[in-house]
Amino acid sequence: MRESASLMMRGDKLQPELAAALDGSEAGAIYEVSVHKVSAEDAAYFLETRAKVQEGLADIEAGNVIDAEEFHAELQKKFGITVSR
Repeated sequence: MRESASLMMRGDKLQPELAAALDGSEAGAIYEVSVHKVSAEDAAYFLETRAKVQEGLADIEAGNVIDAEEFHAELQKKFGITVSR
């Protein structure tokens, strides 16, 4: 079994996930699509990172966020770290 492959596809034939990754696609345009098998470690890291991002997005959606100024003040108070812009 090959570990990777490339092929050419018309924009209107791209899977929705691929078109979304391109922020859309042109129906008549031709795209080169490459796929590569990843290691189990890389796949696990990807899935873990995606889960953390989804968790962060859910926190934002639920309003579980802290104002940047409050966070900077908390860092300074707790660790003596000053954040400047």
